[in-house]
Amino acid sequence: MKTYRASALASAFVRMWRGWTVIVPVIIVNAILQALLIGPDPTPGDGLVPILLALASALVFIVAYGLAAAAALHVADGRVGWPQAITALKDRAGGYALSVVGLVIVIAIGLALYGLPGLLVVAVTPFLLLAALDGRPNVLAANFRTIARRPWRWLITTLITGLIVILGSFINGFTAFFIRGSAASLVVWIISGLVLAWFTTAWALIYRNAHAPAVEAVPAAAGAPADASAMGDLE
Repeated sequence: MKTYRASALASAFVRMWRGWTVIVPVIIVNAILQALLIGPDPTPGDGLVPILLALASALVFIVAYGLAAAAALHVADGRVGWPQAITALKDRAGGYALSVVGLVIVIAIGLALYGLPGLLVVAVTPFLLLAALDGRPNVLAANFRTIARRPWRWLITTLITGLIVILGSFINGFTAFFIRGSAASLVVWIISGLVLAWFTTAWALIYRNAHAPAVEAVPAAAGAPADASAMGDLE
């Protein structure tokens, strides 16, 4: 399956808009809710309030990301609407939730160990939540199988993504400096949401490419070498 051309990120930037009816509203609603959740300006000394607000913020983000990622999984096939995204998230909610919790715990432990192990975990698990939303029984195996099948594509996309994240962190920092409070949160979440949807779509295209069924060879009579179509993408 040809899900991208020379660059997965470039192809994703174009194809993510096939699911705009899901992705754009999800990003906007998530940004609004996140801005509202920091409106009370909670501090650590406020008892359970900051904890409850943090949990609510995390839950909103997990659902929003799940819907956007579910849509991203299908953009290679054409336009994506709410029925596909909702069905995928609803049918795989249990596996997705467990994968999120496990991934967050491992990343948190890694970040606590001087940061680098946590970043390494993020770098080597870009397909884990996509595999969960795709209904894979062993999401960790599916994640590493994708990397093994497309190692160079994974490495190049990871490096470019890392550079964009670093640049984006500076932009978000300037935004938060000039715009305060909930307004800053709203702007940052919208920008971050669009970028994250773009990255997720790129990973989804690579994932779909790596797990596409093998294409049978085209007969020589059709005007192509017998093994031409079986080669697929040269990764």
